[in-house]
Amino acid sequence: MMKDSPRRKIVDAIDFMTGDKNEPQIVEINIEKIVEFSDHPFHLYEGKRLDDMVESIKRNGVLSPVIVRTISSGKYEMLAGHNRMNAAKIANIDKIPALIKENLSDEEAYIYVIETNLMQRSFGDLYPSEKAVILEMQYDKVSSQGKRNDIISELKALEQGADLESVEPSTDSRERLAKEYGFSGRTVARLLRLNKLTSDWKVQVDNEVIALMTGVELSYLPESLQSHLYNECSDMHIKISLKDAQMLKERHQAKVLSKNELSKLLIEKEKSKLKNKDFQSIKVSKEIVSKYFDETTSKKEMKSIIVLALQKYFTDQEG
Repeated sequence: MMKDSPRRKIVDAIDFMTGDKNEPQIVEINIEKIVEFSDHPFHLYEGKRLDDMVESIKRNGVLSPVIVRTISSGKYEMLAGHNRMNAAKIANIDKIPALIKENLSDEEAYIYVIETNLMQRSFGDLYPSEKAVILEMQYDKVSSQGKRNDIISELKALEQGADLESVEPSTDSRERLAKEYGFSGRTVARLLRLNKLTSDWKVQVDNEVIALMTGVELSYLPESLQSHLYNECSDMHIKISLKDAQMLKERHQAKVLSKNELSKLLIEKEKSKLKNKDFQSIKVSKEIVSKYFDETTSKKEMKSIIVLALQKYFTDQEG
């Protein structure tokens, strides 16, 4: 094994952390025995980044072991390596090298998931919903700072070898979080609100279908209303604006927003859009136009013929 290979660095780091001079066991685990982390908050790689990883794994295999924890006899939960496992599946590889963590609490497992993703990507490269998860972890979810520091130190060792860097304790203060990530306190508060969104709306924010502030306003609706709103918007092909979201939030806070009321508001919104239009446009393929009209037919003539054709069609239908 080469001294500077990824696996060697991991082994050296764990030896340093545990004081164990024996190389910890890295085992090959069948992918079918590994389940994804419950409610994994990060997007898997797509496009070129995924394609490059798949090609690399096809050529070289999975060089850096994933980290899993035992959840039952012969079953494991992925903590770090969701993208490697996904790429390995696409590359038709059945087994991947893994480090197995035993007796981790859910809180400790969650720290591994969050911190390993932060080591692979900068905070600024994350989607808004991913930033929200990280901020919430530091703000609220992790109560034991000492345990968190231990895990961060170990993961830094895994990433960098035995040369550990000091890790400053974080704080539950919104201002300190803002300073750490270069945000205003208000921005931190807005990102934290995204954790209250349903997964469908988080995807809308991440993909910039709706603005971040629109998502923030929608986060004040209960989950049931958020889900109903998403389904109705999908069915009616409606895009929610910031003004719409603010109105819905106000009506909810005034306790006058039910699912039925929400649906009525959306229908009225669509009706008002139609009223503001003097005409409705439709697209007809060039093939159909050329079938019934020649190049000398004016738009006015086309319109007259279409009106007559429609009148005849509906008269025939009534007869």
